[in-house]
Amino acid sequence: MVNILFPGRHHILTKYQFDYLNTLAKNKKIDQVIFAVTSSNHENTRRNPIPFYLRVLAIDKFSKDLNCKVKIYPIPDIKYTNEFAEYIIRQIYYQGGEKITAKNTMLACSTPSVIALFKKLKFRNYPVELIEGKKERYCALRPFEIVNLLVRAGNNWRKINEWKKYAHSSSIDVYLQYNVGDLIIELFNDSILNPDAEFTDTRDYNTYAQAMDNIIHIKFNDIKPFVVEGKIVDVGCSTGSLIRLLAEEFKESDIIGIEGTRKFYEFCKLQEYKNPFVFFYRKNILDKNFSDNSINTFICSSVLHEVYSYIGKDALSNFLKNTYKQLSHKGRLIIRDVVGPENGNAIIYMKLNNKDGKNNGNIKVLSTYSKFMKFTDDFIPRKIKYEKVNIGNKKLMKLKLADAYEYLSKMTYVDNWKSEMHEEFGFYSFSQWAKALIKIGYNIVPGSKPFSSSYITENVYKPRVKLYELKNKKLEQIEYPPTNMILVGEKN
Repeated sequence: MVNILFPGRHHILTKYQFDYLNTLAKNKKIDQVIFAVTSSNHENTRRNPIPFYLRVLAIDKFSKDLNCKVKIYPIPDIKYTNEFAEYIIRQIYYQGGEKITAKNTMLACSTPSVIALFKKLKFRNYPVELIEGKKERYCALRPFEIVNLLVRAGNNWRKINEWKKYAHSSSIDVYLQYNVGDLIIELFNDSILNPDAEFTDTRDYNTYAQAMDNIIHIKFNDIKPFVVEGKIVDVGCSTGSLIRLLAEEFKESDIIGIEGTRKFYEFCKLQEYKNPFVFFYRKNILDKNFSDNSINTFICSSVLHEVYSYIGKDALSNFLKNTYKQLSHKGRLIIRDVVGPENGNAIIYMKLNNKDGKNNGNIKVLSTYSKFMKFTDDFIPRKIKYEKVNIGNKKLMKLKLADAYEYLSKMTYVDNWKSEMHEEFGFYSFSQWAKALIKIGYNIVPGSKPFSSSYITENVYKPRVKLYELKNKKLEQIEYPPTNMILVGEKN
């Protein structure tokens, strides 16, 4: 298979481009032209006026008479980088599994700076309109120059034929059918917005993403020591906050975010990342999304308890097996999540604050004691069994430690109370988690451990709840169960 890689924004296709590519297809026995449509996620700006779907429609029309196969890949926009060529190649690989190399592919490009980047990777180039790179001499109008001819025509762009002399019929048809010229002229006449349709070039839009997750730096510091560089996948990446930190720390790696929720997925794509090799895919995290032995690190941060709670134990088990298959030799699965107590069946006594809220009313105004009573009614995974007892001068709840932990871990989640009542946090203790991974074939990496967040224990638990054991008929206060774990499995 001999390919031509034809990168560009492709807002307008030209007659010259068609004749050039068709001649190559006939004379050089080219099998396939790959259109890498850059800035595919941008539209409605002077720099990128045409939405991706209209560019694809024009390319499809353009390709029907070419004497070769054609493929189209969207290449999302990134800031300037000297690794732009690698970025395009990897996008094509991740999207279609197509391996573009200097041995099986020729570049077709008239932009000297892009040609230079591919030249570093040993790619040969067909120069299209370019005659002399240093002097920037061209033998035909380039696409943006044809767009400028349309803009000069103003509201008469449909009737004036100057731009049509150079544009290919595929683009002319799309422009007329979808009134694209009107859109372009309106954008070019807007002097308030810059070419990227923003009011300022200096605004940092990442600050909004940072506000979405105030403890992301804590999570990242727990995860970072265990990451194996290469291909790093954040499973259920939410707003992309962890991806942003991974991209800053591991600049030589491919950082891949998998997210099923459309709002989060779209938000992820709006952020900027210091590593150009950041990729997002809206897929089901439970699917086997990658080839066997292809991933160096899977990261699951606060996501697997949701898999267990909403889909079930079998789904979680299958997910763990699938990650093992997809990991390369010595690749790692990093789990940072909630964790149940080791002695969950132990009977303990719980003293609840009944003065920090009301006895009745909305969940947000209830005391810790009253919220517990509501919790026992609302918790869906299982029936919470308890007994009210008096020991000395203390009014206590007698129950299993595992049930106490479920309440402790949720009692302040009042904004999402109903959804939290579906979720079971302590279904596995740390040793049970480790056993599940070992059964699949993982080795547990040293440093894996359950731990307690000092902030949670000091600021959330202590003011509201105290835990006791009964020893020799006397109450002895005990430590709170761990709040979280970091568990790392390594593939043999």
